Amino acid sequence: MRMVFIAFGVLASLFAVVTLLVYILFFRPTISRRKQKTPDVFEGEPKLEAYLPELHAAVDAFYRMEKEKMYITSIDGIKLAAWYVRAEDAQGTVVCMHGYHANPMANFSLAVQFFHERGWNVLLPYERAHGESGGKYLTFGIKERFDCRDWVAAVDKKNGGKLPIILYGVSMGAATVLMASGTKLSENVAFIIADCGYTSARDEIEHVLKTSYRVPCFPILAISDMLTRTIAGFGLSEYSTLDALSENTIPVLFIHGDADTFVPPYMSEQNYEACASPKELLIVSGAPHAANYVLGRKAYERKIIEYIDRYVAAAAEG
Repeated sequence: MRMVFIAFGVLASLFAVVTLLVYILFFRPTISRRKQKTPDVFEGEPKLEAYLPELHAAVDAFYRMEKEKMYITSIDGIKLAAWYVRAEDAQGTVVCMHGYHANPMANFSLAVQFFHERGWNVLLPYERAHGESGGKYLTFGIKERFDCRDWVAAVDKKNGGKLPIILYGVSMGAATVLMASGTKLSENVAFIIADCGYTSARDEIEHVLKTSYRVPCFPILAISDMLTRTIAGFGLSEYSTLDALSENTIPVLFIHGDADTFVPPYMSEQNYEACASPKELLIVSGAPHAANYVLGRKAYERKIIEYIDRYVAAAAEG
């Protein structure tokens, strides 16, 4: 009987630990954003220290821009919010999906300037359970893919269905735009930019458990999957970027830093291999997670311009 109580105690403790981990991964965004605003510039990465004045200036410039709020309601009834920056005589619209526990400016401050100066409207949604959007739980792209699809439909309608659209995501946002390629997107989506995206919720959580928490994946992943299904309404293996990319027809530019330890580079390599559409993979030397634009800016922007010339300009001429 004593052994039964000990075993029960161990299982109860394990369940408590897993519940805490699931809270940290899924529920914390909603709780923490009520206490303090997510920073527009992450200042803890030493490799970005020299670029902080430029990043802060880009954020300040964004808040001075003329812009409007847009709202949509998700398929499961969540009110989602976005900033929309209109360009004069717009060439098209870029839909920018930010990363896990981030916000639009944290991932796209420099990119907004780049695209807007070249005549592109920029839509900057807050992912569900982040910032000004509603929702209690993030789902690592599984439900967000439909949010992305609906944002595309909203800007397509706003543009009268006449302008090209670029889908652009960083980290969880990259996984989101890649998974969105498996939904019925507007034919105006010209190409996708996927910066440091992972392959699936399960793969990324398994990697974090091993490298950040140093805990065994079994039975934690199984219990986590049970909890997310019960509480947040999705399974960790329900859908993946690999599922979407195997049938994708939209050109994709994959980007990853070779010093990324949060989302390892091999995940973008797997995404690249799975992608059935025209594709390229840009590796940024020495770049940690979500720092590719800043540290590899020249090559990054040059590659985007190549994609615009190839898949937007050429289509317009045709």
